[in-house]
Amino acid sequence: MKKVLLAHDLKKPITEKSSFLERSGVAVFTAATNDDLLKVHKKEKVDLIVTKLELPGMKSEEVFSLIRKNEELRDVSVIMICKDTLAQRERVNKCNVNAFFTMPVKPVLLHLQMQQFLNIAPRKAYRAALAIAISGKFKNMPLPFRTENVSASGMLIRAEEPLAKGDGVYFSFFLPNGSHVTGYGEIARVDKVPGEPGVFLYGIKFTDVEPGVKALIEAAVKK
Repeated sequence: MKKVLLAHDLKKPITEKSSFLERSGVAVFTAATNDDLLKVHKKEKVDLIVTKLELPGMKSEEVFSLIRKNEELRDVSVIMICKDTLAQRERVNKCNVNAFFTMPVKPVLLHLQMQQFLNIAPRKAYRAALAIAISGKFKNMPLPFRTENVSASGMLIRAEEPLAKGDGVYFSFFLPNGSHVTGYGEIARVDKVPGEPGVFLYGIKFTDVEPGVKALIEAAVKK
């Protein structure tokens, strides 16, 4: 389980532009002040903190000095957001962060940096016809589904077929450049689509994909 701690007023702009924090295996916490941030990190030992230099409460320099000096707390990646001024940049440097962004922040770049620190493969929104076969079901014959997004570690698909978490699947689809992708995976997440009765979103974690196929997916996501 990956744990992310966000400054409270950053949660909406971060999550509304990307869904990777909603995946199973990622827990999100928030803090409205630096005092709360320190308290949450002491309790949860989070993997990544995304915060603002001017969060209320203790000064950020003091908070991260305490964190970096503590053996149980210091192994955390920190992304800090500040104003684009020399004074604020100098203050950020004193916080010993792993990365920083100046306002206005480009969400795509921030999300990529977050995923890199969390070691989560970036995803690309991509809709394509998809053939899925599940051992023991559907007479082992591929049925048509639709991809929603894809990454080198898995994909999100939409379907009306009732599948279950843990089901092993064989999949086959084409990338935008025409490359044929096949492999095996496991259903790791099941969500109902709000307002669409009988429609589900299934998160598939790849379990057996050839290295060459994974490289093709990574190249497609980066474009």
